Amino acid sequence: MANTSKSSWLLLVCLLSFLGFGYLAPAFGDAFHVGSEEQFSFSNVVLVGNAKNATTQVGYRLQALVAVGAVWGTEESRLLKIQIQNPQVANLPDGNHGTVESTETAFYVWWNLGRIRAVYFAKSDAVSVRNWKKAIAGLFQYQLLDGIYEEQDPSGLCESKYTSHSSTRYHKSKGNCRFDANRTQRTEYSLRSSLRISRSTDFTVTTEGALQTVVSREFVKYLLNAYDQFGAHYESIMQLDVVGSAKKIVTLQGSSVEEVLQSMSLESDTLLAENYGSACSKNTCESIVTLFKKHKNALRDSDVGTEKSATALVELLQSAREATVEEWLRILKAKSSQNLKGQLLDLLGAVQTVASHEAAKTQFDLDSDEGAHLAERYLQALAVASRPQKAIIADLLHLLQNEPKSVQFTDSLIQSLASMTRRYAQIQEHGYESETVQNVASFLTRRLQDCAKDGCKLRYIRGLHNLKSPKTAHMLLQLVQEAPRAVSVAAMKALRSFPSYLWNNEFRSKFEDIFFQITRRYDSSARTLALDILLDMRPNYNELVHLVQFLKSNDKSFELKQYLLQKLRMLSEQCTDFASLLKSVIERDPRLNNYHVLVPKGLSTALRRKFSTAPTFNASLTSLQEMDGGVLKRGIVDLTLDVADEKMSLFTLGLYAGGLSSFVSSNEEEVNDAEEEETTAGMELSVQGSVMRPLVFFSGKGELMGHVWSGTASERTPAYQATTLLQDNDEWFHSHNGATLRLVATGSISIDLNGQVTMSLWGRNAQSKVEQNTGISMTGMLALDTGFATMAVKFSAVQEPKLHLTSALDFSNDPALCMQLVQPKSTMKQQFIKSVSLVGLKQNTVRKTSKLQHLNGLTHALNRKNSDMCSLIAKS
Repeated sequence: MANTSKSSWLLLVCLLSFLGFGYLAPAFGDAFHVGSEEQFSFSNVVLVGNAKNATTQVGYRLQALVAVGAVWGTEESRLLKIQIQNPQVANLPDGNHGTVESTETAFYVWWNLGRIRAVYFAKSDAVSVRNWKKAIAGLFQYQLLDGIYEEQDPSGLCESKYTSHSSTRYHKSKGNCRFDANRTQRTEYSLRSSLRISRSTDFTVTTEGALQTVVSREFVKYLLNAYDQFGAHYESIMQLDVVGSAKKIVTLQGSSVEEVLQSMSLESDTLLAENYGSACSKNTCESIVTLFKKHKNALRDSDVGTEKSATALVELLQSAREATVEEWLRILKAKSSQNLKGQLLDLLGAVQTVASHEAAKTQFDLDSDEGAHLAERYLQALAVASRPQKAIIADLLHLLQNEPKSVQFTDSLIQSLASMTRRYAQIQEHGYESETVQNVASFLTRRLQDCAKDGCKLRYIRGLHNLKSPKTAHMLLQLVQEAPRAVSVAAMKALRSFPSYLWNNEFRSKFEDIFFQITRRYDSSARTLALDILLDMRPNYNELVHLVQFLKSNDKSFELKQYLLQKLRMLSEQCTDFASLLKSVIERDPRLNNYHVLVPKGLSTALRRKFSTAPTFNASLTSLQEMDGGVLKRGIVDLTLDVADEKMSLFTLGLYAGGLSSFVSSNEEEVNDAEEEETTAGMELSVQGSVMRPLVFFSGKGELMGHVWSGTASERTPAYQATTLLQDNDEWFHSHNGATLRLVATGSISIDLNGQVTMSLWGRNAQSKVEQNTGISMTGMLALDTGFATMAVKFSAVQEPKLHLTSALDFSNDPALCMQLVQPKSTMKQQFIKSVSLVGLKQNTVRKTSKLQHLNGLTHALNRKNSDMCSLIAKS
């Protein structure tokens, strides 16, 4: 009995010891026997293609034998000697063979309980070779207990989830991989690119835990957010299978891995891949001078507003960022460049390097109209570019501190500096708290406080509008409440551009005070802007009830009531929840729910219409028109890029006028503001959220009558011409097979805005037409270079959407205004070029596909009242 108890006790001790050992080294007992070597067949199939249609792909198949021997070990660790033998590569789908060189040098791997702790390479191994060897080493990293592990491999530092399907079959999924992407991208989500990634591995082991087969899969889609499913597809499948039987090899002696390897002159490394290759394609590796000669025919001002102009900027951009000051000056001084300087200054602004900035400043000649125009054009391009440089911001601030004599140049300089600083704040860790941003904000606010004249104040208020620093909100609100009409409205416009999450209950009460005119009278434009903010704040039931009480008030501002009603209808069309809330508010108030309240007088409008949808980009048009006495007082047409719930303004055309109702209105009951309004009109432009210096048509009745009698604007007159950046994204992606993919997306928009106006005081009518001709070019690329293979997918889309806004005003009797918003028909061209090139193979594999889509034109339905007015004018 005693012997039986003793045997049972020993059995229990042995069992517990085994379980304890199993926890430290779960079932790895038969993995990589020290002194033995196994051979594995290795293959890697890599394919690239169109993200939306992956049927036509190109790529390569890489094959080799991999010898793996354990030359040293402990209970938990092994030092594996790995050697790649007889590597072969062939392109797909053609099957032609290239060569793989300098890969057969042995490397060593420190394997510890299923993890790779380090890899050791000969100094002669190139980066591309090391990356491939790391990928092979990573295939021997595996766990046999279910759970989530943090692992490092060529994909990055990843979360790996292991799931067992049986005692010999396992599945691993990887996610949240962190690596050095070196990402540069736009802050606006609509202009960014996205990656959709799937990584998984299936492997089998023997019952003793020795690795038998591994299949690792990776699928990647690189997509432009602005387009649905437009981009590149990449897939890689690696497979490892044990072949033959194990054989004996010579072992190494030492007490640790370091001691074993100290005499071999090897370099220690991790499994993380190192970036290798470049974004160079056939074009972008050429110098800027060479590329300029190729594309100069697309850089004439007559080409602005076409896809040819937009494409030229895209093709030139990468090389332009590498150009020196000397190369730029060579181009700018060339005889062939003299008529191309407008678009060259657009390019210099888009590039945003210190070299391009220094070259651009050589064109600043404020004593000549042409030189002043070029200087402003550069500043406008700089304002919307996406890579603001601290040195350039400092230089612009220095220029402004020196107080240039030209008022127009100073205005554009303020706006460019403020816009650049805002973009700088958006990409910096400290945001608006960074020293550079605070210096600019302090300068602008000090200058604003020092201004004695309204014109000076308006320039610096526009600067704060572009800067959008939260710290300036209280200052702007004070100007709204206390300043004269023009300054008050400008400050309100600035506040309207700030993000709505900044507004708390204190600000809400101030905006309500402005809208309802509780403490003083405000200009109607300030009131409509305050209303816009209150609606942007997503009012709840009680807040919405409070707002709509205005519709049944005794306030005689019928246009403001019409504007409120139009905005409520527009928001209801966009959001079903808001529509339900509004319906509930109206139905519960009988005084509100009647014809006289819900159909007020007035011509003001607010509407939103789809501009484009798939297969082209998703965009909308927002039109807000505030009328006064039958004449437009403030109006905007805003083209926005819509992606998911994000909206980004591409281009905003704003028109303003004042003091014109006396020319067209005979209604004595029309309520005028307390102050006498100056007769004025002009255009305000915003490009990608950056407000430009306004274009003043006339100021004062004398200038107006001069234009009327001379017909100054009766001919087609350019108002804005420029080619600016859209997408500007660049990043790396690390693949499980050691390849590092370069992902680039560049887009450009070229805009030609022109207009004409005719007016007859005898016939008491007026007509206007504004044409916006636009060229859009977007190009993306997925490229990789493994040392033995170079692959790329280049995809592009070009389009020339147009927008025509016409209006006819008849003021022979009661004013009647007819507006038409027309989109002429257009086309969209898409192209995909897939290529693979192998070392040792002269013939490259290239596949090209293209697609042309015709997009129908249309006239946007505005509202019932506008249709009635158009019918009335047509009959007259």
